[in-house]
Amino acid sequence: MKDASPQTIYLSDYRPFGYHVDTVHLTFRLHPTQTRVISRIAFRPNAEAPGPFFLHGEDMRLISAKIDGVAVSPEVTDKGLTCTVPDAPFVWEAEVEISPRTNTALEGLYMSNGMYCTQCEAEGFRKITFYPDRPDVMSVFTTRIESDLPVMLSNGNPVDQGEGWAEWHDPWRKPAYLFALVAGDLAAHSGQFTTMSGKDVTLNIYVRPGPDEGKCAFGMEALERAMRWDEKVYGREYDLDIFNIVAVDDFNAGAMENKGLNIFNSSCVLASPDTSTDANYERIDAIIAHEYFHNWTGNRITCRDWFQLCLKEGLTVFRDQQYTGDQGSHAVKRIEDAIVLRSRQFREDNGPLAHPVRPESFIEINNFYTITVYEKGAELIGMLKRLVGDEAYYKAVDLYFDRHDGEAATIEDWLKVFEDATGRDLTQFKRWYSQAGTPRVTVTDDFKDGTYTLHFKQETPPTPGQAQKEPQLIPIAVGLLSPNGDEVVPTSMLEMTETEQSFSFDGLGAKPVPSILRDFSAPVILERAQSNADRAFLMAHDTDPFNIWDAADKLAKSVLRAMITSDASPDQAYLDGVATILRDDTLDPAFRALCLTLPSEDDLAQAFHDAGTTPDPMAIHTAREALKLALAQHLQDTLPRIRAAMTVEGPYSPDAKSAGKRSLGTAALALLSRLDGGAAAQAQFAGADNMTLQLAALSVLMQIGKGDAESAAFRDQWHNDRLVTDKWFGLKVATAAPEGAAAVAEALTREPDFDMKNPNRFRAVFGALAGHSAGFHHPSGAAYDLLGDWISKLDGMNPQTAARMTTAFETWRRYDADRQAKMRAVLNRIAATEGLSPDTAEMVSRILGDAE
Repeated sequence: MKDASPQTIYLSDYRPFGYHVDTVHLTFRLHPTQTRVISRIAFRPNAEAPGPFFLHGEDMRLISAKIDGVAVSPEVTDKGLTCTVPDAPFVWEAEVEISPRTNTALEGLYMSNGMYCTQCEAEGFRKITFYPDRPDVMSVFTTRIESDLPVMLSNGNPVDQGEGWAEWHDPWRKPAYLFALVAGDLAAHSGQFTTMSGKDVTLNIYVRPGPDEGKCAFGMEALERAMRWDEKVYGREYDLDIFNIVAVDDFNAGAMENKGLNIFNSSCVLASPDTSTDANYERIDAIIAHEYFHNWTGNRITCRDWFQLCLKEGLTVFRDQQYTGDQGSHAVKRIEDAIVLRSRQFREDNGPLAHPVRPESFIEINNFYTITVYEKGAELIGMLKRLVGDEAYYKAVDLYFDRHDGEAATIEDWLKVFEDATGRDLTQFKRWYSQAGTPRVTVTDDFKDGTYTLHFKQETPPTPGQAQKEPQLIPIAVGLLSPNGDEVVPTSMLEMTETEQSFSFDGLGAKPVPSILRDFSAPVILERAQSNADRAFLMAHDTDPFNIWDAADKLAKSVLRAMITSDASPDQAYLDGVATILRDDTLDPAFRALCLTLPSEDDLAQAFHDAGTTPDPMAIHTAREALKLALAQHLQDTLPRIRAAMTVEGPYSPDAKSAGKRSLGTAALALLSRLDGGAAAQAQFAGADNMTLQLAALSVLMQIGKGDAESAAFRDQWHNDRLVTDKWFGLKVATAAPEGAAAVAEALTREPDFDMKNPNRFRAVFGALAGHSAGFHHPSGAAYDLLGDWISKLDGMNPQTAARMTTAFETWRRYDADRQAKMRAVLNRIAATEGLSPDTAEMVSRILGDAE
């Protein structure tokens, strides 16, 4: 029977499962449409928390069930089964039938181009067999796979195999969401790693035979780097004899940290200079590290329930951010992370989808794999580290590993180890996990008799379900500069705990210029009266890289607002400030490239909205284009020299230094193309010997309305490479003129190789359309209608991807009445789709809020 309506799950309702699971033995008899899964599970009652015997199970047919060898007839619904069981240890056996080939949702066991693979996080295991599918139920798994396919993989270590079968055993207790199985015709790129204790570990990256075999070397190097880094920085050693990665074409996410068998979206592991950009390489390096780091922060210690998702994801994101900074520039990495947080996460915090880092309730947990849980969750770890210091941080983390290894933990457990290790009371800090929204910190100052005082006031606006907010504990890193630019007070970490609070600095000879929130020390919005001259001064004299970039970003926004609202000319202070940074060869090229990049159109729209003004996407687009031209003209004597100086000699290497030079060279090329009609870009495209330079040149040409010939040549050259084709699809939409973006996207859906079932291809088109602010919000509303229609189509096949695409509409209340009406109509149309999934229904309902 079908449930009448989706049920809301509340954190406050948590109860432990009524039974322990000691061992799990699974046998898979693989078949495209009639896979049989035979489970043999040892249960025993949980005397401390007795409860009903309920096993989750969806989209499967029960063939038989037994308890201690005796057949039973459980009551089965579309959500699972209940059965009368002994009040003593017993063995549950069940045989079910599932159809991997028709599983287009890509969760549970499904097929991707003939390969069997699984995705069980968050609740996919319940589509494989009947089981208590919750993260606090942990057990030891043994898996037998029966198939005529040559490669059969599962979690743990291989223990036996024969003709048509293989058996794996994972000695470490894990929840069902970490279960994994892969079977197919695969080739292995192998390596070896010796741990710090001298244990040899076999490493494999499995791919399809053919061209993909030549794209594994970097992934293997990245895995070895991550393993060594985790030993050196966190003292964590790998704990199995083998570590396998499998590249899968059809995958809803980037990758999955299943114990010993990581399953990766092909785009997040395969790399070669011909087909991958510097950004691809950096992303692959970070994702491989992220999934490997989960072995301890997620697998060995998992989360008690899905409300604690940020416990494993926030901590692991923070660790991969540390790792990436160590591979290149911590300053550049910090700015890049701040850009993502301030654009996407602050937007989420400011709209109908706002939720705490640890939510209080959900209908579909898949809808809470959000940037708030991941990136803001990581920011909380970073703040905690700043508050207690490096030494205390690592002492507390070691205590966390010692105390909770093999357990399913909570945020309370995490904070308690810090309190025990440092003696600090973190009661107020815990509010960061329970309060949604971005705190706004207003700053004023005064100077008298050599004493400089900063006055802070914090306020967190109301968010859905949370009207009232308590003051947060905010670490605010501050340095002071003299009027001539010298640093007179080095960075000090202030701890703001009250709604209003002041901090004084004595013994100063003149009123200083403050550098506030250095290194983006807390995820807050800093509001302070500043002139363009003040911002230009910080661009020129600040010693903190983040605040130099931030001053440039704020100055650019001020300039663009003036250009939009009063038809002003670009501010000379901004142009001169950027020129000074660009010409300073002592600065990291990657940092200079960031300072040369204008705020995004969506960021500007948010800035107008925050100021109480309705943004005009078309005016914003026009102003940005005009400022790019003004920058190009102002820097025209410098741009050719920069391009020449940023040329990287020799074979392609994705190292941070070379990638930084290419990023600055590309930024210079983008401006130069505004002056030379694309001549330099055409030459670069023709002579490029790697994807970074080729795609950059093509992008530049398409942005200025040229490059049709180059686009056709690129398409022809790479039509057999699915990942490069994704790049081409996305670039076509992203560089389209605003009035034509929807038409370009629609035309691409009629291309023979557009496949809506493949999340990468779908996101390449519609993710690019949603990210094209002026195109998506064109007054015609064509993009709204197109995306809404495709979300409705996709929902029946892949609810997760469909639901996540609805976030394109989350800012609908920002805009004018006509655009609001058009977006609301589309959302209502999606909501009325027959058979709409709970995933998408929940998202649409939250986005609409109380709209009529």
